[in-house]
Amino acid sequence: MLLDIIIPQFNENDDAIKPLLDSLSIQEGVDFSDIKITIVNDCSNIFLTKEFLESYELFNINYINNDKNTGPGLTRQKGVDSTDGQFIMFCDADDELYDTKALSIIIGFLKQYSPNYLVTNICVEVMNNKGERGCLIKKNTDTFPWMHGKVYKRSFLNDNEIKFSPYVRHLEDSYFTTCLLGMIDQREISYLDYTTYRWKINFLSLTRKKSKYNYVVEVFEDYFMSPVYTYEFLSKHKCPTRFMYLVTSCFGIYIMLNSNFFDEKELLQKKLTFEERLHNYIDKKRNIFILFKKEDLEKMFRSELKELFERNGIKYMNKDFNDFYSEYIIKYN
Repeated sequence: MLLDIIIPQFNENDDAIKPLLDSLSIQEGVDFSDIKITIVNDCSNIFLTKEFLESYELFNINYINNDKNTGPGLTRQKGVDSTDGQFIMFCDADDELYDTKALSIIIGFLKQYSPNYLVTNICVEVMNNKGERGCLIKKNTDTFPWMHGKVYKRSFLNDNEIKFSPYVRHLEDSYFTTCLLGMIDQREISYLDYTTYRWKINFLSLTRKKSKYNYVVEVFEDYFMSPVYTYEFLSKHKCPTRFMYLVTSCFGIYIMLNSNFFDEKELLQKKLTFEERLHNYIDKKRNIFILFKKEDLEKMFRSELKELFERNGIKYMNKDFNDFYSEYIIKYN
């Protein structure tokens, strides 16, 4: 088998997943014997019907179930462990391929170049101020940490022990992608300037659920711990970028703690608790920070700040790099 397409499912019914499977079934110039589709039900209350799955006659769909709810990361991992194709591609149940040529473009590239890691352009659905849906094309080099529109060589993942972490339920995509980027020679990444995937807004998804506070605040424990587990992986494999990653991840936590996310008075204690944990963590890793010149640290801080404004919707923060440097570096030197 050339390509395994793995789809995690949680409470999406036949109608919800139909656009994705339809977009797969209408692909032009594709030998469907090259493809295996595996849907993993993450112990949800809704099961796809046998009649619906069998209606897709061009390809066989492998439908398996988790014994307990594990979240999207380990659900994808079960799909990986249950298949054996040469390449792996992940799709979300509520998305779809961008056009009818996407898969033939991808498969043609895989057969010709056999890349360890293929990154394509993706279409990200956005909403304007009138509530109208539009499409923003994100170029291949600007899709971190998205799982979408990317293909992974199975042997590369296996050889480098790259798996979804059982300890990172949210931000599982950032963990997986950062571990991969740490283990691959940047010259081995293949970039394909073609849009293959459409990521659609789902207002019922976990990341967009209605709650009193921003989703980032709701899962901030993972925002704090995911970089810790990622750094452990990169250090285990002696990744040369592990020190830079640790520094930028600490910057990211600091920026979010001092942003509009934690403006509410009710969040003060939570903020103070995480600030103390960040202090303790940096105390243990202080020798890494002093490896960098101050101007290099500031450049890394500015870069992380820009990315978080764009990716996480930060509106402002009430501190800057000099505050971080005085609170965490100068104070203890």
